[in-house]
Amino acid sequence: MTENVDDIRARLAKKLEPQQIRLTLMHASLMQLVHELIKQWVLMDVKAFYGYDDIIGDGTWLSQRSNERYQREVIALAAPRKDFEASAVWLEQAGAITRTQRERLDEIYAYRHKITHEAIAFIVDVFRTPDPSMLTDALQIARELDRFWKGIESDIGTYDAHGDVDLEEVHSGRALVLQLCVDAYLTAEGAGGTAE
Repeated sequence: MTENVDDIRARLAKKLEPQQIRLTLMHASLMQLVHELIKQWVLMDVKAFYGYDDIIGDGTWLSQRSNERYQREVIALAAPRKDFEASAVWLEQAGAITRTQRERLDEIYAYRHKITHEAIAFIVDVFRTPDPSMLTDALQIARELDRFWKGIESDIGTYDAHGDVDLEEVHSGRALVLQLCVDAYLTAEGAGGTAE
């Protein structure tokens, strides 16, 4: 069924309301943020697990053997120059995420790329709206990855000095910042807009 011109004009007017534009931009920003955090949990944390140190931004391997082991046990899991994919497969094998979640990461990346680089279309095109399921799935994967790495930290004794620690009460800096941003987005959404 084809929409008539008046319906399209009405939808466009609603889409161009300042609150709706803010929500679309916030959705795009949040997708960008969660995707960047996922990349850190997937790429950097897996490398760190194998002995890569990038604390001051000038990364180095703790030993040549660490790098060789990482190449053999992680990088070999995917095609050359597909480090993210290899690390995601490693995380799936380690039980951090499911196969479905790993495969969804490709869709999340493509969507993040589209909503970032085609933001104007999402603002003005009545037939293009943000996909809340992409954000929801990205946030769920981020939570699973954060939970996995907290478990690794617990296994190596990071929290031992604090007694009996409930890992659900432990929050990484990344997870805290992400939650602050999600809360701000949801507050704005509840203040009169509808994040489509």
